[in-house]
Amino acid sequence: MAKKVAVIGAGVSGLASIRCCLEEGLEPTCFERSSDVGGLWKFSDQAEEGRASIYRSVFTNSSKEMMCFPDFPHPEDSPNFLHHSQFQEYIKAFAQKKNLLRYIQFKTLVSSVKKCPNFLLSGQWEVVSEKNGKQELTIFDAVMVCSGHHVYPNLPNDSLPGLDRFQGRYLHSREYKGPEAFAGKRVLVIGLGNSGCDIAVELSRLAAQVMISTRSGSWVMSRVWDDGCPWDMVYITRFASFLQNVLPSFLSDWLYVKKMNTRFKHENYGLMPLNGTLRKEPVFNDELPSRILCGTLSIKPGVKEFTETSAVFEDGTMFEAIDAVIFATGYAYAYPFLDDSIIKSRNNKVTLFKGIFPPVMEKPTLAVIGFVQSLGSTIPTVDQQARWAAKVFTNSCTLPTTEEMMDDIDKKIGKKFKGFGQSQTLQTDYITYMDELGSFIGAKPNIPWLFLTDPQLALQVYFGPCSPYQFRLMGPGKWDGARKAILTQWDRTIKPIRTRAVSEAHRLQPFYNLLKMLLFPLLLLPLFLETMAKRVAVIGAGVSGLSSLKCCADEGLEPTCFERTEDIGGLWRFKENVEDGRASIYQSVVTNTSKEMSCFSDFPMPEDFPNYLHNSKLLEYFRIFAKKFDLLKYIQFQTTVLSVKKRPDFSSSGQWEVVTESKGKQQSAIFDAVMVCSGHHILPHLPLEAFPGIETFKGQYFHSRQYKNPEGFEGKRILVIGLGNSASDIAVELSRKAAQVFISTRQGARVLGRISKHGYPWDMVFNTRFRSMLWNVLPQRVLMWTLDLQINQWFDHKNYGLELQNKYLMKEPVVNDDLPTRILCGAIKVKSRVTKLTESSAIFEDGTVEEDIDVIIFATGYTFSFPFLEDSLLQVEHNGVLLYKFVFPPHLEKSTLAYIGLVQPLSSLFPIVELQARWATRVFKGLCTLPSEKTMMENIIKRNKKKTDLFGQSQILQTTFTDYLDELATEIGAKPDLFTLLFKDPKLAVKLYFGPCSSYQYRLQGPGRWEGARSAILYQKQRILKPLMTRTLQPAPDFPLFLLLKILGLLALVWAFFF
Repeated sequence: MAKKVAVIGAGVSGLASIRCCLEEGLEPTCFERSSDVGGLWKFSDQAEEGRASIYRSVFTNSSKEMMCFPDFPHPEDSPNFLHHSQFQEYIKAFAQKKNLLRYIQFKTLVSSVKKCPNFLLSGQWEVVSEKNGKQELTIFDAVMVCSGHHVYPNLPNDSLPGLDRFQGRYLHSREYKGPEAFAGKRVLVIGLGNSGCDIAVELSRLAAQVMISTRSGSWVMSRVWDDGCPWDMVYITRFASFLQNVLPSFLSDWLYVKKMNTRFKHENYGLMPLNGTLRKEPVFNDELPSRILCGTLSIKPGVKEFTETSAVFEDGTMFEAIDAVIFATGYAYAYPFLDDSIIKSRNNKVTLFKGIFPPVMEKPTLAVIGFVQSLGSTIPTVDQQARWAAKVFTNSCTLPTTEEMMDDIDKKIGKKFKGFGQSQTLQTDYITYMDELGSFIGAKPNIPWLFLTDPQLALQVYFGPCSPYQFRLMGPGKWDGARKAILTQWDRTIKPIRTRAVSEAHRLQPFYNLLKMLLFPLLLLPLFLETMAKRVAVIGAGVSGLSSLKCCADEGLEPTCFERTEDIGGLWRFKENVEDGRASIYQSVVTNTSKEMSCFSDFPMPEDFPNYLHNSKLLEYFRIFAKKFDLLKYIQFQTTVLSVKKRPDFSSSGQWEVVTESKGKQQSAIFDAVMVCSGHHILPHLPLEAFPGIETFKGQYFHSRQYKNPEGFEGKRILVIGLGNSASDIAVELSRKAAQVFISTRQGARVLGRISKHGYPWDMVFNTRFRSMLWNVLPQRVLMWTLDLQINQWFDHKNYGLELQNKYLMKEPVVNDDLPTRILCGAIKVKSRVTKLTESSAIFEDGTVEEDIDVIIFATGYTFSFPFLEDSLLQVEHNGVLLYKFVFPPHLEKSTLAYIGLVQPLSSLFPIVELQARWATRVFKGLCTLPSEKTMMENIIKRNKKKTDLFGQSQILQTTFTDYLDELATEIGAKPDLFTLLFKDPKLAVKLYFGPCSSYQYRLQGPGRWEGARSAILYQKQRILKPLMTRTLQPAPDFPLFLLLKILGLLALVWAFFF
């Protein structure tokens, strides 16, 4: 019996091997060249020679329940996906719990492992180690190589012509630690593996431009899978493995491709693998698609050559002025202490029986642990390998003959090539491999027997996640806690994410289907009058102001715009400091609505613009728009409006006296009409009176308006109050720097990703006339039930503590791609309402307390205020603003004052403010008239009641999107006539009804008709895909349904012929 075992490396493979040796009565000695356990997971600020190296932001790609030692679950409050520091803590806890540290010789390098002269008889090894400059030779009965294969970087210099001429910096991903040094740089990342994508995504927040070059593409999976469960808890099941093995390959492949494209269509994003049916390890990244969609990151094909400053790609395109190239090109495995011929026993390729034992050795006393790569967690795999290896060393298990092992290896290589393609590592199917090893040691669960003796457990084992505990249910090494661990694994999964108590809601069940025909109303004929307002004051030069200027010019009015700052853009013009009297955004703000839904109706955004725009990119679009229509000549910059008052003869003239101030000088001017376009994100709502104890809090607190970026919050414990878009963005961004972030919410929220069906922008899928029709004909409770079903397909909001308190109200959703993942990783915890604050802690409604809070950020919204207007001109009653259709005060004798943009739609504001401005200018000109004050008040009260029923009490400015646009368009005769189009242009009519309700629809007819509107609608899909498909792809063959029909038809003919 082998007695003394050398274990090389004290990472997870080494610790598993030490423990398994002890279980079998062996005497392990572990040699670890560093000063601590953890291996790959022990982070260091500098890459160290001979050691694996990770970057600062690394999180696990496998969830805690699938990535634990099989008899040592993670603490139940640990996040599902762990930061490397948390995972390192778990590794240390395991080593201490199992008393493994005493077997480890730290700071000891193994310089050689050689067979003893009598190896044929003894199977022993000479192990030479070095510590503090002194070498020592020790004889061991067996050796377990656990030093991993992420140590020696693969830099493909020879395959990249011109790299020697490149004048920028280039490095391997092993040397990358954080993004700070790449701020403002143009960076090319070569390689589309997990490291390449993580690094590219992280850099895309600071760098000027990031591109990923990939030769073969890759499937991209999110950690957040069906119903918000960790991907591997859903994907890695025995039932799924059974289906994969029994279904015909063409059907299995089609289903696999279909599933991988569920989140987004990889072909549209330039990510489609060259051979999509291969089961190569996918990339796990929650943010890559959204970063591509937002244009901060692009995908390119393989690099053909480098020049001094640029890269030329295989499709002929170039990336110029590159500052840095990061090679995320993987690693070459090497064991310098071991003779290569031991592992590479044939054709200079890795030859290992079951990925562990060299087959040509006279004695099976050397095992390589952790070299196999499967779509599953490393820890249970290496634990199973080590258990088998230790039993082989003790002769409890025997290996087949060399010839039989070689035959098995040949068979596995053929199967591997078919399933995974070419790769250096030994790829294999996770469950098949685990069961195979389990059967060798008698630890494979006997499922038929379990169905007879313990059906509850059997169901979990077969249909639930194939977690490590399954392999400690029976046989040697059986753990008494395995059954309980399996039955409670979902409780431990939900525990760290459901940090806000959510009541069990009674889910409405659909009890009938409503079928109604959509009736298209007749267009109202506008009345044309002779009079018009001539001079118009436009207050503010943001998106509302620019729209108003253009509409005034289109109607022949004479606008003058007063802008208190030195530039256009309003809310979207980022400034480092908060300025009094103007909106303020943080540096990382990206639009929540896509470019096709957020553009001016006769001026599409450039087709190469990303679908979601960084604030700087949107401001660029505004500048192009203003220049195209020559709007700057109407704007008086650095001019503040002090007062807007009716003229004494207002009842007859409708005129206004506008007093402004510029450079200390006041000026008064008379205008025939006024358009208020100054927005409603200026005056912060800071309800400190609702937070008892805030006066005793010793930390920092401020409104989200003052937040600019995460610098300065490193290592802090931060409480964000509120769960709107700003709150979520800020919390997510801070969670990458802070020690811990908490979000406190009273009501919860529905959370959407920017990416919707097939990877298209959410608002292109959600905002259609067909959906609007359903909203109008179905009962509200049914609507909300179906909406929650749809939204919860991404993740179950209840499990994440995000579920709405009143699910039957339509609240504006939070658009955030990263929030669920940050909750799942434990970086953010969702809490209930704060009831009290102390000097350093927060007490929540559910009685929980979070201590040592350093910072509180109130993301509690804004109150609208227009200090230059009399209060009587804007009143709030009946839970809504007293404005006719959110634009006109109803009680004015003359309709010459309009509020533009004082509304909050369930999608983009831009097309709404434009239609408001088009309507307002035609009212000013006398081409449209308003009803009586009584009629307008009745409309306002009715609208506010309907709004309260749909949105709740607090949503004063909320409105629907498509219905409101149609309502405004009807006023000016610009609502598309779908009934007529169905006969004259059915292709366009179908697009209008079932496609996105984009602003171009309101330029098809009526005043302001644009000739390019039809083309813009029909080709909007191409403009969506243009900035995504930056890597040239051959069209991927989808599973041909028609081929299946042909086969069935052919079989039918054969049957008919012969029978």
